Amino acid sequence: AGAAPAAGAAGPDPASFATGAESAADERRRQLSQSIEGLIEELFTLHDLNHNGVLEEVELIKLNQKIAMLHYGKDADKTAVRDKFRRLFRAELDADGQPVPFAKFRGYMFKVLDGIDRSKAAQELILEQFVEEAKSGRLAFHCNSFQSTTDEPFRSMIEAPCQGFML
Repeated sequence: AGAAPAAGAAGPDPASFATGAESAADERRRQLSQSIEGLIEELFTLHDLNHNGVLEEVELIKLNQKIAMLHYGKDADKTAVRDKFRRLFRAELDADGQPVPFAKFRGYMFKVLDGIDRSKAAQELILEQFVEEAKSGRLAFHCNSFQSTTDEPFRSMIEAPCQGFML
């Protein structure tokens, strides 16, 4: 049969299991934080319709009007969406409606996320949904039935869907 451990010999140190679990948890937190940062940056870039490096009130409004149209149809109440996002922009980003840099948007997004769910894993999923909606909203600028004359300044700056994509 097997020999007994020699006197004074120790088996695996229970503390090493805890250290390994803690480092795995720390690594997961680090990965989630990096993912969240990247998703917030991507969301900002998707909202920056004219690619000037700042978020303008009109960009937030126009993109969210397109998203509302995707959710509720082309007859969605665009005036209500405009009013809602103008109030949001002025209450949370800039009281005068002036363009804001990424840092301001980032701080606002963390406030929103923390208000919805403090779990970093949940925040990552929420941001993934926001990013996908923003991507869809951008595509709607090229959908003939969703276009308006006020889209023109942005349409040429928003990449057109790839060949074969049906709108």
